[in-house]
Amino acid sequence: MDRRDFIKKTILATGVFLGGGVTVSEITKAAEEKFPVFGPDLKSIGGRKHTPYVKAPKKVRAGEWFDVYVEVGYYHPHPNTMTHWIESVALWIDKFEVVKATFRATQGAPKALFTVKIDKPGNAILEGLGYCNLHGLWVSKPIILEVV
Repeated sequence: MDRRDFIKKTILATGVFLGGGVTVSEITKAAEEKFPVFGPDLKSIGGRKHTPYVKAPKKVRAGEWFDVYVEVGYYHPHPNTMTHWIESVALWIDKFEVVKATFRATQGAPKALFTVKIDKPGNAILEGLGYCNLHGLWVSKPIILEVV
């Protein structure tokens, strides 16, 4: 199973079993319109508009809170109109959605500062996901975080 299939299946599992931030409308849209998970793509204009940017510390202490910034439109501005906008940005840690922010058309910039913690020492993989109402689900470059 490749990474994109894993993320799609994890989205479904997270939404159903954890009651997480993935909305039924996002799952339905992805299933009905068969949106794959895109990105990271920083070569094309469309990719730069949609690929989430994640900023996090390189090293954190286990059990201590730290900030992670996630933004869509960092590499190239994304439209924020009534017909084309980013519906949500989320932070995934080790293939699980831990926090999410949702936005209305024209009302919110698709960026969020999340405060999270990881209790287990070791390496953690952080990924940002952004959902565009027209172009589907996009994933960031993975960030490897050292948890001591």
